[in-house]
Amino acid sequence: MSTAQVIPFKKPSQSKQGAGGNMYSDRFVQGHVMSSRLYRKEVWPFISDAARNVYAELENRINGHLKETDYVSYSQLQGSDLPGARQLGRKTVSAGLKELIKYGIISIVGSGKQGMKSYCLNEVSIKDRFTKGTSSPSTPVPPVNQSSSPSTPATSSLGEHTIDTSLDSLENKKKNLPVDNSETEMFGDSVKYHSDNSNLYTLRELASQYPVQSDLQTQAKNLNSELSDEIILAELKGFAQWSTGKSKTTAQNWMNFWIYRIQNLKIPKAKSQKPNKPKSKGLSDLQINLFTSELCNYEPFASNFSNPGEPQKSFEARIKANLRNLEHIKKYGRYLHELGFVVDLEDFA
Repeated sequence: MSTAQVIPFKKPSQSKQGAGGNMYSDRFVQGHVMSSRLYRKEVWPFISDAARNVYAELENRINGHLKETDYVSYSQLQGSDLPGARQLGRKTVSAGLKELIKYGIISIVGSGKQGMKSYCLNEVSIKDRFTKGTSSPSTPVPPVNQSSSPSTPATSSLGEHTIDTSLDSLENKKKNLPVDNSETEMFGDSVKYHSDNSNLYTLRELASQYPVQSDLQTQAKNLNSELSDEIILAELKGFAQWSTGKSKTTAQNWMNFWIYRIQNLKIPKAKSQKPNKPKSKGLSDLQINLFTSELCNYEPFASNFSNPGEPQKSFEARIKANLRNLEHIKKYGRYLHELGFVVDLEDFA
């Protein structure tokens, strides 16, 4: 009986995606930038072009280096500095940052030299904040005042450093220095607040899980030892009221919001006591005109004190008259404080 002939077959080569292999294509020789699928599904469709462009720059500079936070300057957020590259205008960057912070998409977690900020990208969804009734097919939501059109972005000169007057200090007018990422920065690890807990809470819900009030008070003292217990308590009340209009977020983000609030808190300076100081009859006309304009255009104040259907001129005239009354000054005091004004009630006879 003859033996069957054995036909040898060549063993197939090991697949590149086999054990120990790279799961990604290696045709991108400079690697990849990690990107959140949740951001692309439930954030990107709802935000403005300005916010998308700023987020892309942050994503490129943070996720691309496998780290969670990094210091990024305003000029870096404008885009590439390669010759001929398109750049965002400073107003566009400002609008984009404000929108991303407003929705909790990013957080400011540190401050470096010359007011440079350290940013963190948050894993959030904002789809529940938008409904079919909030926009038309041709009008994006929310509207953002941008300084460029899709085809012609506003640019700055190659040597110009741009700033955000609402988020950065006036010191940013100086030329940015190299970032100091040392562990001796004022934040360090002290701002980590239950960062291992990724659940989303309202501030009220968070307070039922952790000793939030004492934690925030302690952090405020760490940030500014000159803050009195009375000032901190007043800020906590304002923070709690502010939180009612915000979406659920992580414990870490609530702490980030609180730190940013304390950093921007203006502490009223104690007035020097002058003997025999004559008491005035109240606010001056100049003060009343200034306070009226600021209060009536401050949304938290207007929403509480304007009457339904009341014209703006009538509203301003009523508030202007009320500012001559001590009781109304006391009632409006918290809002004046939030706007940075200090009123000495002893000035009223």
